[in-house]
Amino acid sequence: MSERPGLSGSFDLVCAAHPQRGTFVARQSFSAPLHLSKTYWDGDILLVNIVNQTAGWFGGDRVRVSVSVEPGARVLLSSPSAARFHPSEGREVRLEQAFQVAAGAFLDVFPELSIPQGGSRSSQATTINVERGGELLFLETLAPGRVASGESFAFARYAWRTDVRWAGRLVHRERAELEPVGPSLAGLRALFPVSYYASLIIISPTAETWGTDFAQAVGDLGDEETVRIGASPLCAGGWSIRVLTRDGLALRQTMARVRTLVYQRLGKSLPDARRL
Repeated sequence: MSERPGLSGSFDLVCAAHPQRGTFVARQSFSAPLHLSKTYWDGDILLVNIVNQTAGWFGGDRVRVSVSVEPGARVLLSSPSAARFHPSEGREVRLEQAFQVAAGAFLDVFPELSIPQGGSRSSQATTINVERGGELLFLETLAPGRVASGESFAFARYAWRTDVRWAGRLVHRERAELEPVGPSLAGLRALFPVSYYASLIIISPTAETWGTDFAQAVGDLGDEETVRIGASPLCAGGWSIRVLTRDGLALRQTMARVRTLVYQRLGKSLPDARRL
């Protein structure tokens, strides 16, 4: 059987706000394997789903995503299914993401799980710029693999880097290069041998005023047996929340509680993340 050729895809999206009709897609452009699903305006926020039209990511795929949210626009960016990274036969998947959030805009990036399967190689680079007065919720997740098939952290390489700038200032930088051999997975395996990870970045003028009571409220969502969770303020602009759970169900339930808490603190209605 011939090897599937790598795809070079792109996804460009600009969302703007209309005084009467609310948030709308002002400009869009995409190519395989990515597709823009039907958007949904619920009267408060525009739900946008990015769809991978293939079975997942394969070695050699190169994809670039660019999303810009203009003043007054409110966007929930999601996906209908998990991001599955398939065995790559030595070739690497490379994903590049860039998000721009203007003053007065709101962007909630709420994807499904990332699942690097055994033998897969992938790297992801994300840059986010939030203007002063803009608001952001940005979620990243990691599953250990096809756990139901007995697979756990069997990928060849899974790497990501994320930079978040607020008002031109670097306020968050995360780097990870995970490989089955060596110490890179020690932190993930220390508490739960088969662990699920999530990182949530919150940028908001409201969040800047939160204190230790917020950190305590987040901490109260954890327990000793299934969920470890903590929150810490960024150097400016907002907060970072990290979650480590024993299984995928615990991660989903915990993130649902975290999002409910965060939206309450922001004074906003929690949108229904319809997986269209």
